[in-house]
Amino acid sequence: MIANHSRLRRAALAALLVVSALTALASAPLRAQDATEPFSTKWALFRVGEAARSGPTPLVAVLWLTLEEGFHAYANPPGATGMPTSLRLREGEAGPPLAVLYPPGTQEPDVFEPKLTVNTYHGTVPLFVPLELDPGERLDLRGTLALAACSDKNCWPLRAEVALTHDGPLAELPDAQFTFWFPLYSSLTAADQTLDPLAAAAPGLETRPGAAAVLARLEPRYLAPGLEVTGLGLALVLAFLAGLVLNFMPCVLPVVSLKLSGLLAGGAEADPGARIRAFREHNLYFSAGVLLYFLALGGALAALGLAWGQLFQSPAVVLGLTVAVFALALSLFGLYSLPVVDLKAGRSGSPRAQALFTGVLATLLATPCSGPFLGGVLGWVLLQRPEVVLAVFLSLGLGMASPFLLMAARPGLARLLPRPGAWMRHLERGVGFFLLGTCVYLLSILPGDTLVPALALLWAVGLAAWMWGGWTGLSDPPLRRALVRAAALAVVAAAWFLLLAPAGPRADWEPYDEAAFRAALGNEPVLLDFTADWCPNCKLLEHTALAPENLARWQRRWGLRLMQVDMTRETPGHLELLRALGSQSIPVVAVFPAGADSLRPLVLRDLFTSGQMDAALQEALAPGAGQP
Repeated sequence: MIANHSRLRRAALAALLVVSALTALASAPLRAQDATEPFSTKWALFRVGEAARSGPTPLVAVLWLTLEEGFHAYANPPGATGMPTSLRLREGEAGPPLAVLYPPGTQEPDVFEPKLTVNTYHGTVPLFVPLELDPGERLDLRGTLALAACSDKNCWPLRAEVALTHDGPLAELPDAQFTFWFPLYSSLTAADQTLDPLAAAAPGLETRPGAAAVLARLEPRYLAPGLEVTGLGLALVLAFLAGLVLNFMPCVLPVVSLKLSGLLAGGAEADPGARIRAFREHNLYFSAGVLLYFLALGGALAALGLAWGQLFQSPAVVLGLTVAVFALALSLFGLYSLPVVDLKAGRSGSPRAQALFTGVLATLLATPCSGPFLGGVLGWVLLQRPEVVLAVFLSLGLGMASPFLLMAARPGLARLLPRPGAWMRHLERGVGFFLLGTCVYLLSILPGDTLVPALALLWAVGLAAWMWGGWTGLSDPPLRRALVRAAALAVVAAAWFLLLAPAGPRADWEPYDEAAFRAALGNEPVLLDFTADWCPNCKLLEHTALAPENLARWQRRWGLRLMQVDMTRETPGHLELLRALGSQSIPVVAVFPAGADSLRPLVLRDLFTSGQMDAALQEALAPGAGQP
């Protein structure tokens, strides 16, 4: 027992050391770009024309991106596929995002998908940042360059921190009009000015050359500014609280059955000492699965620029999860035994591996819930350096795992488990029904026209499970077992191709349309709602704060135009609009006033009440609202 407690103390100390190390890394100064990376950057600053003696002088900052020989990057826009080269800049730490003009790139077949045409950058290319600066004003640009550096064999998503400062006389700067690249800059600027306001230059939205920069100039205000994250310390605290609260969000209901498997692990042991050890071990490894998932998710979001819950935009991911959970449920009904993970009592596999897998799966299923505090954390952290992202996601995982770590630290709670007996089989069946309910929840996320193929796939999984467990056993020759199980897997693989195209737009709100939104912006108040079929919190809002009777009342009073941005599938422009509002997760609702304040929307994150929505509309739309 003393040795067990010693191991537990060492594990807790190791976790604290990891958090401290990541926090120290996140607080360290920006490191220089790694010399081994296949690209380099260099800043240059120019004035455009004569320097003004009073008033602002037009400037252009040029970030020269040089790719090593044999490498290319996708342009912005990238074309039919690829990760666009993206430069995100602010003036100082709290300044608004700046517009960036990207050269069009070279059209050529994609190296990895030759049937698709992409726009690429080779050699040295300039990225232009139009600016204005008053005499004596100091320029301080900070930001991140993200790109995919590709050879003919691989692509690596890379990021580099970039910064430019200047506090000298503007007259001493060289004049951009006498450079070889000025005609390109002029053409991009002229094209940018000919487009309407919301043809945005946010990364990924530039589907037309020289798109304008209004999205980059949005100045969102928030109903609860005290919860908006501005530094690492507050981000770590709120991430821990968000992870803790995540255990009690609606998404916990589908995964509660997986957590009950821990009771099975402890209750199956007759010896009290063995029950305590199994109880502690299950909670430790379940917590490790939670932390492992959050670290992997944080790394993926930092590297790929994804948003929280964006994995659920893919029908293939949702259907894959449905198949996995359905297979677990069938195993609990005794149809067959899984080779690696078995949630039944008396299982023959490794209890540690099973607890670890259960923690990963439970956390993955809980990802669609954002919960209180998380929206502000994600809106800040996903724009930071990778080590900061990992530190905050580790804190988020520790928050979600904290109840299970507490149970591991107090293994005496295992004495509360009932004695093993016939009740175990009934509990297994109950857990199986919980998992089947999870399948129903996951099926509800899928587009309507894929529901029947998805049900057909689950039927095939049931047939394959019956073949696996009923057609062969350990007493059969190895060749027969291999052939039967290969046939079972082939049934599932063949059924997978029954998937169809995603469903069309939802009918209850006016579907978001960029042209319609541009026409309405400034001329009438707009209520913009970001939602998705995989977001249960969004569905909860649609039945409570955003219920039809409330929407009708607000339309009568404020003349609102209701638009809904559907994030169920990855749609060009939707994610960039969400990011322009300072968010990386949903639910998000933005109120755009008519008139001069149309570019200063009031943003509500996560869950809120109809009363809070009333207050937000009053603040944003009442006469004189938004005025300093």
